[in-house]
Amino acid sequence: MPVSITPTSILVRINGQVPWRCFVARTGEWIAVCDPLKLTLQAESWNELVEDMGSTLDALLKELLSTNDFDRFMRENGWTVIGPIPTPLQAENIRFDLPFVPIVTGPYDSSRVLHQ
Repeated sequence: MPVSITPTSILVRINGQVPWRCFVARTGEWIAVCDPLKLTLQAESWNELVEDMGSTLDALLKELLSTNDFDRFMRENGWTVIGPIPTPLQAENIRFDLPFVPIVTGPYDSSRVLHQ
């Protein structure tokens, strides 16, 4: 289901980029592995996988903001916020826009690459 931004939502753009290795598992499902953030996703279709990548990054950044780890995480990854930095109190109304790059690779044995 697409995520819509309501008029009261705050869009926070991040100057950064996240690579995801994507492939089709033996089961026919799509797998995405983000080694830098130690994340793994699984979806039934390519469109669902891409949507899940954006949603997962948004959820991660909201969690980091709510636990006051956002600034440290941004510095560690060399990323910056374009515009004002949101406060933890705004976390519920925020939608993060962090560019990501899905890199489609050949089929893999997914049990060797999943982050546990």
